[in-house]
Amino acid sequence: MPARRLPSVRHLLIPIGITGLGITGLGIVGPSPAVALAQETPAPGVAAPEIAAEDQIVFRGTVTVPQGERVGEVVVFSGRVEVHGVVTGDVVVLDGPVTVTGQVNGSVIAADGVIRLAESARVGGDVLAGEPVQIRPGAKVAGDTRGEFRFSLEAPLAVLGELLGPVAISISVLILGLVVVLLAPRGADAVADALGAAPLASLGWGILVILSIPVTAVALVVSVLGVPLGLALFLSLGLWWLVGLTWAAWCAGRALVHAPRGRVQAFLAGWAILAALGLVPVLNAAAWLLASILGVGAMLVAAWRAREGRRRDGRHRLGGPRPRSEDEVEAGIA
Repeated sequence: MPARRLPSVRHLLIPIGITGLGITGLGIVGPSPAVALAQETPAPGVAAPEIAAEDQIVFRGTVTVPQGERVGEVVVFSGRVEVHGVVTGDVVVLDGPVTVTGQVNGSVIAADGVIRLAESARVGGDVLAGEPVQIRPGAKVAGDTRGEFRFSLEAPLAVLGELLGPVAISISVLILGLVVVLLAPRGADAVADALGAAPLASLGWGILVILSIPVTAVALVVSVLGVPLGLALFLSLGLWWLVGLTWAAWCAGRALVHAPRGRVQAFLAGWAILAALGLVPVLNAAAWLLASILGVGAMLVAAWRAREGRRRDGRHRLGGPRPRSEDEVEAGIA
């Protein structure tokens, strides 16, 4: 028997799109129970026009499809669904149970609830529930039936096992590094120059910052009045650590891939080294700590040098013409 597919994303997107249109336009069913609309009785001797089945979308409440009635898609964000008639599409409930005594041509999904199928229930697709599925003898399901189904990315991500953390960190460093190198190329060059010219100063400033942030945060929290700022400093530790890793990867790459070769190539080289070290247990923790300290310190040294450079240029402008640099002298610039 060929393997059956899970409910298509299209079946979920169409009702949600209709939901958005209903909110901005005519409005859709609210907290009160939604019942399938009955068709108007045609005049004698006139053939009844074929009316398309209407979708039922509810944010909070109950959708009931009476026996003899037909609806399209049924989507409930929080509530319950009772199908005694015919549903031509899927039945999707994010939080709540589903009871089927009639017919569902698509799939029945209860992300966080029980699904009950009576003897007369007929389901043309799959039956997936976050809790156990209760099926009475005589009910027929054309697709797969899965109870206590996990609607999350936990299963695919579990394949990575212990490597999930290092891989996630490496991806974050990659994204942040590419953004920094592309948006602030001169600043990146300054950080690499600072670490190459003053590694000990970078290490010292990095240690000072990494130690001073938690100490300052604790002092602010103890003072009571500084609790908001103290909590903000605690939360910023992760950002400081990630920024330090990014700068360290960039500096390592620039040490291997010298100018005028591309900055992106240099960063990718350093990032590959950092990512490889991250896959080694125990060694990765030591490498991440040292790299973060050096990266943060190099960033601070570069910022201090840029500040001092602007102050020197300002004094030259106030006191007279700025002395020419060696490059300018060799180039013959007046």
